[in-house]
Amino acid sequence: MAGGKPTVMKGTFDPNKMYDVSEQEMRAMQERAKIRAAMKAEFQKKVSNPYRGVGGYIFDPAVQRFMSMRSTHWEQFKPTTKSFALFMAITVLPIALFAWKLEHDQRAKEAKFRRGEVSYKDRQWKFV
Repeated sequence: MAGGKPTVMKGTFDPNKMYDVSEQEMRAMQERAKIRAAMKAEFQKKVSNPYRGVGGYIFDPAVQRFMSMRSTHWEQFKPTTKSFALFMAITVLPIALFAWKLEHDQRAKEAKFRRGEVSYKDRQWKFV
């Protein structure tokens, strides 16, 4: 501030000179800014209060709803066909496919060994 007057840098954003916003939208933006300022002031008042609540924390209903939802998730869960299919696709199917692939590769390798297509010196893991 030079001489009690705020200095404005060239090219900075000035919300009072927005030409693509109608007056109604501008009033709504200003109202939201007032509400935000009031909420910030209330929060600062609560935070700086040395006698604030039990345990020294501020009760936030949104956090309480989130924590309640997390603790009662499985009580609220209703099994459906879609949830069962998702469970199968994410857990059982990949394990089963991987086990089948290992078994298939092992059988193919063992068949080559028994037919004599792979010599003993070229086999991997021959000492295991």
